[in-house]
Amino acid sequence: MIKNFAKSLALLGCFAAGLCSQASAQDSGALLEALVKKGILSDQEAEDIRADLARDYSTGSAAGKLDIAGNITRLRLAGDARVRYQYDNEVPNFGTNNLGVPVAPSAAKDRDRNRYRYRVRFGATVDLGPKWTTAFRLETASGATSTNGDLGAGTDNFDKLGDVVYFGQAYINYKDTNVLGADALDVRLGKVPHKFFAPGVNGFWIDTDLNFEGVAEELVYSMGSNGELLSLRAGQFILNNNAANNNSLTAATVEPSLLVMAQAEFATKKFKVAPTVVAFAAPPRHDIGAANTAVTWPATNPQSSDTAVYNDLATFLVPVEYSTTLNSKPFAAYATYGYNVQGEDRAYRLASATSAAQKALVNAEEQMYNVGVRYGANVFAGDYQLVAEYRYVGNGSYSSLLLDSDFNGGLLNGQGYILSGTYSLSPAVTSTITYFNSFNIEKNRIGGASRGNGFGEAQVIQIDLSARF
Repeated sequence: MIKNFAKSLALLGCFAAGLCSQASAQDSGALLEALVKKGILSDQEAEDIRADLARDYSTGSAAGKLDIAGNITRLRLAGDARVRYQYDNEVPNFGTNNLGVPVAPSAAKDRDRNRYRYRVRFGATVDLGPKWTTAFRLETASGATSTNGDLGAGTDNFDKLGDVVYFGQAYINYKDTNVLGADALDVRLGKVPHKFFAPGVNGFWIDTDLNFEGVAEELVYSMGSNGELLSLRAGQFILNNNAANNNSLTAATVEPSLLVMAQAEFATKKFKVAPTVVAFAAPPRHDIGAANTAVTWPATNPQSSDTAVYNDLATFLVPVEYSTTLNSKPFAAYATYGYNVQGEDRAYRLASATSAAQKALVNAEEQMYNVGVRYGANVFAGDYQLVAEYRYVGNGSYSSLLLDSDFNGGLLNGQGYILSGTYSLSPAVTSTITYFNSFNIEKNRIGGASRGNGFGEAQVIQIDLSARF
């Protein structure tokens, strides 16, 4: 009798709060959670009350006319907008040809480019009870590592032909506790935002604009009384979803390829270390020879593509970060070291080097790394953050599919530095200036795919005004 009375009182109190405003109705969730913890309400009863409140508000409130489905327990809308001026000057690395003869550089010397760009991202996250969530995010531009649209990109002044909206994220999320002894389980399926630890400006070894397609998993374990956490992450992401074979003797078979990632992050209040492996899992490619016989690639048909051939990548990375305070402001030092155990084969392939003489012209750089410091944080108006970072990405160390697209054009065979400063005009509005300067590691690299060859030099300046909502 007393328990039923308490349930009725809880419902009445939450409903009364809901009559005041939508924010008060949402705040009633704290009361419901407290009643669940005390055993007065079950999880299901609390969810039923939340659903009733949402329906009552959407149909009965003078301010709310939005009809929300009864199985939605929470709806969150968020996004950001950014306008950017960008200057870049990217000079190709011409190197030598397959015979070691220097390639004549282009007669064009002025490679300056000024760009006026914008970015808008807007999404919704919908909670469907205590364990299930679904979400999507709309983004400007279709590039995998850039969501920037160009102002004036259409065919006429002020037209809207270049203003197209794309789905950058679309996924279903399952969360649980006490699974495999873990404190938290997170599984995402679809076009997902990742949780991998990748310190650096724009992410370094994973561009911050990248949303992987496939499955991502995370298990989190509490390791001690001082907040130590062990996070185990993995991802199986689709690179080529066309598994059809048209049975033509003149065409190559096409089989699905995967990008596989795994990371184990150990974190304390001040320190993080996260050993990681990133690998391509592609089946052998078979081409049809002139005599209608299968020929295994790459023995007789080497390809220099870094965007369509998913082989020769098994890079082990160790990102670390140490955080503290300096003059009462946050300070962090971070670094990442990576090594591709198949880097030599990858460097030869990207340079189209098959003979011993051609391979002798290639200095296979299997390693990549970054080192940086970060000072300050952008929380309140007047806050600022300064970042300085150095990067080194060998021509056989990694894949340009994943790298930050602003440094060295996202290409391999590049080293250099990044300087960035951000100032908060308000808690939601910031201004940022970033300078990228990179140059080739191997100046006389044998000619091949531009992504493996990299730039001779690439300078970029970005001036941003950003707003979050």
